[in-house]
Amino acid sequence: MKKIIFVLLLFFLTTAFAWNGTGHRIIAQIAYDQLTPTAKEKIDVLTRYRFASKYPDERFLKASTWPDQIKKISPHCSPWHFIDLPFAKNNIQAAPINPQNAVSEITRAEKIVSDISENNNRRAKYLSFLIHFVGDIHQPLHCITLYSKVFPEGDKGGNRFPVKTAISDNLHWYWDEGLGLFYSTPHHYQFHYYQIETIAKQWMADYPPSFFGARLSVMAPIAWAHESHQLAVTSAYQIQPNTTPSQTYIQQGQMIVREQVVLAGDRLAVVLNRVFG
Repeated sequence: MKKIIFVLLLFFLTTAFAWNGTGHRIIAQIAYDQLTPTAKEKIDVLTRYRFASKYPDERFLKASTWPDQIKKISPHCSPWHFIDLPFAKNNIQAAPINPQNAVSEITRAEKIVSDISENNNRRAKYLSFLIHFVGDIHQPLHCITLYSKVFPEGDKGGNRFPVKTAISDNLHWYWDEGLGLFYSTPHHYQFHYYQIETIAKQWMADYPPSFFGARLSVMAPIAWAHESHQLAVTSAYQIQPNTTPSQTYIQQGQMIVREQVVLAGDRLAVVLNRVFG
């Protein structure tokens, strides 16, 4: 029994849960608002195969969070949500990168969704994966693992990096919650759809395409991962273990979160318009 409990604890400690549901839904709403009429029509038909709602945009937003909901029953999918690009200090040897990761799965999901000879139920499933993983890869701590004297075996993207906050006790979870942007007790995962739409429109206005410039033409998932990795190095890890984030850290981190969420939505729209448009 003790061994079973230990294995379960290890699973939850090392499993990355990405932006929380609110973050993923905002990304999805931003992308949905930029779909071409043709792409939107095809996607609206496809989402009917797996997601229940009479409103097409709600089905699309539900698709954005489904991959997190199945992790407990499909643990083999967990590595698909991240890529452990190493951030090695003190000459610590990093572990090999799992070949099954967010980069490989974005590519695979797009291929399956693009294949009209595929079963539509399966295409809808992988559309959900595609939406979700594009969001995941823009979360800085989904693209890094810190190796150091404190974390010689890696900190699992900040899951093992303790912080003192009212929101989370580890760095990864803290960034999943947008450093507080997505957190509203007691039911922070249950933002209403109209709230998601309002936030999406506001953030899109704050960060229009002109803000990102040439970054919007960068469409290789591995390049997105390296961008996120760099943000983790220069921003997310600018804090010591077991400390409370400063106001400066929080403000800068929340700015990065907003930018990355909008950028993820913009890029997701490009991918989906390419596939369905």
